[in-house]
This record gives sequence, C-alpha cells and structure tokens, in this order.
Amino acid sequence: MLNMPAKLMREANGDDDAAQEHEPVASGSLVQMVEAFTALDPAEVEGLVIKCAGRDRPITSAEVRDLRLTSAAV
Repeated sequence: MLNMPAKLMREANGDDDAAQEHEPVASGSLVQMVEAFTALDPAEVEGLVIKCAGRDRPITSAEVRDLRLTSAAV
C-alpha cells in the first residue's frame, strides 16, 4: 500500500484559481508524499491533501499523522 502512486495536492477552495487546485505540489509513492507532508511547515500543510491511487477520497492531514505513527511502529 505504501508504494502506491500518490500526489500531494491543494484542497479545492472557492478562493483558489481552478487550475491551481488540480496541480500537484509533489508526486511519487505514498511513502514519499507522507515524508514531503512531514517536511513542510505546519502552516504550509493547511489545505493540502494526498490523493492516492486506489482510494476514493483524499488523505487528510489528520490521516497523514496517523500514517506516520503507524509506519514508525512497524
């Protein structure tokens, strides 16, 4: 699961330019996107989500924290 293709993206917001909300901030494996999310300043992660192949909804910042805890325990 952690090697699935994923993209770090801005959440759709009415104030943002429509083109900008569909541009990935970064892309790679799910592990790489969790690491990229972790490397960002907490203020920068506001409004960012991870879209992963095989999931019907994006991964939120709260879920990223849970993933980090899970991978640290493994």
